[in-house]
Amino acid sequence: MSNYKGIVKISNELYHAEKKHISSSNLKSLLKDPGIFYKEKILGDRKEHSNATQGIFDDGTLAHTLILEPEEFHNEFRVFPGFRKQGKDWEVFKNDPANNGYVLVSKSQKAKVEAWVESYRRLPTAVNLIKGGFSEHTLFGELMGVPIKVRADYINIDNGYIADVKTTSGTTDVDGFKYTVESFEYDLSAALYSMMFKQHYGKDFEFYFVVLGKRDKSCEVFKLSEASRVAGELKVLKALKTYKECKESGIWSLTGNKVNDIVEDESYEILEV
Repeated sequence: MSNYKGIVKISNELYHAEKKHISSSNLKSLLKDPGIFYKEKILGDRKEHSNATQGIFDDGTLAHTLILEPEEFHNEFRVFPGFRKQGKDWEVFKNDPANNGYVLVSKSQKAKVEAWVESYRRLPTAVNLIKGGFSEHTLFGELMGVPIKVRADYINIDNGYIADVKTTSGTTDVDGFKYTVESFEYDLSAALYSMMFKQHYGKDFEFYFVVLGKRDKSCEVFKLSEASRVAGELKVLKALKTYKECKESGIWSLTGNKVNDIVEDESYEILEV
């Protein structure tokens, strides 16, 4: 059981390894099915990533590092000089003790992600959001008596906003991103982060998404609307209520229920440069 409390400087690896506090991903599992939450969070029974899934995860991690903490690249990654992670040379590289603990990416993988990040660098609105604040800002606290943890990609406390970097295989136009938000319940995550940091700092925080398009190498910035923030908060409260009821009863049923109170309107606004 961890003793983390308040704002903590912690690595991404340690953040995800911490078990006492509940994350936004855990709340989404509770809404989908408390049984899934119990299996993954309480029992620690999670499926291993496939090679394809791990590759996608590594791409996202690399994009985050290049945008949010570029100075940490050489401390976190090792680049395989080959084109693909296959063959004898890859096996030697992968099993080299000098590479233990690093995220291993191929030369072509790095070039691909750098092209996504370049689209971010060409958009002043996006670049200006990642200024004057803190990257990977982690907070441990409580909501409704439930231990919660959040890790903001970027937060500007003085100007009162949080920025979240996302990569998408879909389109980065407003309709395409709205579909992505609904599919992955990003409104829940945004609401939880805003709620937690407001509670800690005693002020409101606006929430922005910096979205990188994988296919067309585009970048757009979207702002969470008030309607979507409220919808996200309702999901957070419902998930916390479900958690407390299940914990009290000891019953983590496989209900398959989902939250239906999603606000369907023009929820995301593209910012002007």
